[in-house]
Parts: sequence; structure tokens; C-alpha cells
Amino acid sequence: MEHITGTQWWTDYQPVSYIIKSKRGDRTQFSNMVSTCANAGVGIIVDVILNHMTSGEGTGIAGSTYSKYNYPAVPYTASDFHYCAGNGVAGGIVDYNNVTNIRFCELSNLADLAQEQSGVQASMKAYLADLVSLGAAGFRVDAAKHMEPQDLSAIFQGLSGSPYFTQEVPGDSDASNPSQYVGNGDVIEFGATQYVMEAFLGTSGSVSNLVTPTPMGTSWDLIASDAANYIMANQDTERGTTSLNVNSPNNAYTLSAIFMLGFNYGTPTVFSGYDFTDFDAGAPQDSDGFTNAVTCYEGGFRCEHRWIAISNMVAFHNAAQGQDLRDVMVGTAQQVAFGRGSAGFLVINNDGNAWSATFKTSLPAGSYCDVIHDTTSDPTTCSDPGTNYNVGQDGTFTASVGAYDALALFAA
Repeated sequence: MEHITGTQWWTDYQPVSYIIKSKRGDRTQFSNMVSTCANAGVGIIVDVILNHMTSGEGTGIAGSTYSKYNYPAVPYTASDFHYCAGNGVAGGIVDYNNVTNIRFCELSNLADLAQEQSGVQASMKAYLADLVSLGAAGFRVDAAKHMEPQDLSAIFQGLSGSPYFTQEVPGDSDASNPSQYVGNGDVIEFGATQYVMEAFLGTSGSVSNLVTPTPMGTSWDLIASDAANYIMANQDTERGTTSLNVNSPNNAYTLSAIFMLGFNYGTPTVFSGYDFTDFDAGAPQDSDGFTNAVTCYEGGFRCEHRWIAISNMVAFHNAAQGQDLRDVMVGTAQQVAFGRGSAGFLVINNDGNAWSATFKTSLPAGSYCDVIHDTTSDPTTCSDPGTNYNVGQDGTFTASVGAYDALALFAA
């Protein structure tokens, strides 16, 4: 959607209109991207901002003029917003124990849309329907925590193609919390991301605690696995203290992604970012404020989704989909191995010493590749002979996994 201009990453999150033009391109370019990805078997999930508009006035990146509470290109006027201080006066969120305050007051001074109004709902539904018509496969709903779940449900209803929804609802101790939104689709479970960060850093619990004696997501204070969107990180968390990031010590960022894709909790989301030196820095961009074309590993683009260990673990995840957790083995508190049915087996060594052991699996006997280190995603044909492991008739194999490293085998 059209947003305010500026070099900062958060300009994307101050909408000006529902014109499909952003710092990453225009409507035609978006449509071409969606089609190209669809032809490669990849669906595009669009990050949409429905809670609010802007905090100021000016001209958007598509040329639309606006002022706070007045957006002619939608159109929205002053009557389409919440004024929680009363008497037509807006107020900011001050009490996260008050659900009305959370959902009807302004987040960071951003004009808070009245989603309960039929006209506002109609504008939003038309925007989402337009994206679906261009091939969008689903939506990540930003700041869903600050909207009434029933209003979101009304906005989502009637869209063709059964798009996927995931909702941003951080915090399970507030008056507005993830469990209230599961009826609308998946909910981003930030609790899982934080638990895993603390385990890999050793600040609370350990990696083995995530798996045994009670696996994460069963009796933990998390939403049910079938409603959870479990994220590796995002543009907020990598700048804060609630997830690991590329600067985390001891390979923890990559190991946590391997764990996420190998474990059996939630629908995983891999994060792919860019290098930055300050909190506000937007993606690499040209002098007109448009994001540079991405060349992986160049110009600041990290492309974590193409890192061998992560991209191959996506194949592991797909092969193990729906399989149970079994064959758990613990070395030190920071060493754990587990299987996913008879489809896969993962070893995580978050310890400063190598872990040498004979591991018992439910894999069929045969020859397998360690997809963490092999350069192909084929689980049985290894490009490097050093990544080959033989699983015996008894389901065992012997390996030495280096410090802060992992090993993963799966059946095609």
C-alpha cells in the first residue's frame, strides 16, 4: 500500500492509501512478482496495515496528499477514526490492562481507524480483495492486537480463494492477547520465539528443556500449535530483545532457525533481512527512496532464506509435516536430538564442545545426507561425501556434531 516517504524502515507502516505502490515498486511490478513466484510454487503473503494510518501530513510515495484523519485517496475522513479521549479528541494507549484502551486509542500517535464502521470495513475488504485478484495467497495483519477480533473477522469474510491469515498479536499477559484472535486464522506466537532465544543464549532454561520432559507448546503458556505462526525473527524483534538476530553469539541465530524448522510446533516463518547500523535504517535504497533490487549476499542483503542450513531445513520441515516427536536424546543441557516420526532426525549441539554419540532413530535403514552441511537439498544424494551417514537396520547411526552446530537427516 502507499505509505509515507522517508528512508526509515517504519515508513512502510504508516499508510496513506490503498494504492498498490510502495518503496518496492508499483502495481504492475507487484503483479509480475506474484505471478513469477506462483509459477515457482511460492505464494505471496502481503503485510497489511489495517489498524491505523499516519501520524502527520504530507505526500505519499504514490503522490497522494494526506493529513492526519484525512486521506482523500482512500477516501477516509475525520469521522472514520477513533477518538478515545472523548469529545472528538484522540488519545494514546496508556494502559495495556484495559482492552478498550489498547484497541480504541492511538498506537504511537498514529490515526486509529474505526474498523467497526461499515464504510471502513468496505474500504479494507476492497483493498484485500484487490490483492487477492492479483494473486496474493494470504495476509500478515500488522498490529492486529489493536483491533477488535470480531471486526477483523468481518473484514476477512467473503474473500475468494481462502487466503491464509496470520495476525500480529504480541504479549500473552495483556488484556488483548493471542488466544482472542485464533478464530480468525493463525496468530504470531512471539512467546515461542522468546523462549527459544532464552534457551539458546542460556539466559533461561536450555535447548534440551524445549524438547523434554515437556515439549514446548504442549503445556506451556502458548497458543495451540495448529493456530500458531512461529517466527524466527522479524523487523521489530531483530532490533530489540525478543528474538535472536544475525549478531547473536555462537551461531545461535542459525541454530534457532534449524530448531524451528525441525520441531513440531506451529507454522514456521523464516526471516530474511538486510544489514543495518542503526534502529531506523531502512533497506538499501536509491536516492529516490526506492528499495534496491536484491542481489543476495551483496549490497547489504543477507538472504537468510538461501543459507544452506536454513533452506535445506525447509525441505526437512515439509517431509516431516504432521509427524510426531520421538526418539529424544539429551547430551548436556544444551545438546538435544529428536526424530519426527520415521521421516527425519535432528541433532542440535548448542554446547561449546563436540557431541559424539550413537543416535537411535526411527528412520528406515539406508544412506542419508546431512542437509545442514550438504549443498543440495536431496536427502540421499550427497554432493560432499563427508556429509553421508548410514542408518543401520536398528535405526542407529554414529556421528560427531561440532560445537554450536547441527546435523539433520530425513527421508525423501
